[in-house]
Amino acid sequence: MPGPLDGVRVLDITQIVAGPFGGLLLGDMGADVIKIEPVWGEAQRQTMPFVPNETRNFISLNRSKRSVPLDLTKPQGLEVFYKLVDTADALIINARPDVPVKLGIDYETLSARNPRLIYCENTAFGRKGPHSDRPGSDITSQGLSGMIAAQGVVKDGIAQHVIASPIVDHATGITMAWGVCAALY
Repeated sequence: MPGPLDGVRVLDITQIVAGPFGGLLLGDMGADVIKIEPVWGEAQRQTMPFVPNETRNFISLNRSKRSVPLDLTKPQGLEVFYKLVDTADALIINARPDVPVKLGIDYETLSARNPRLIYCENTAFGRKGPHSDRPGSDITSQGLSGMIAAQGVVKDGIAQHVIASPIVDHATGITMAWGVCAALY
């Protein structure tokens, strides 16, 4: 049975949890989500694999997607990617702001090819500011936002991380999917 996003094509250039979760939600709503991975596979494939290049986390965050391995540092990989961009309605990406520019997959470059492309970018610290060039993660966000300290668990004067779920990454994935849906409709 088709979902509300039937007929919508999304390119998913994300890794780990936040971005893949956003892509999963779009796929679960019926979008045709194409995950673009490095030819060696995204990092989540190596976190406790049960067979080579497959983990429960990777599978659970990337269900309802097709996968295309591309080396975006090579002209041939970029050429294939650009052809996919020409057919896409939306693209989701999570990376430091310098990475898309270096690869030629930034908003300015891709929107020149496909002006109707919705470009949803998740960076840990935004495009501007003193920390914009830094990578981030769920635990970094929890620490900097005060979530870890707010849990009230302290050992030897140091706040302890006790939330087992990557709650910030999940909230970010929901927000990414929500933003793409808002832009579509």
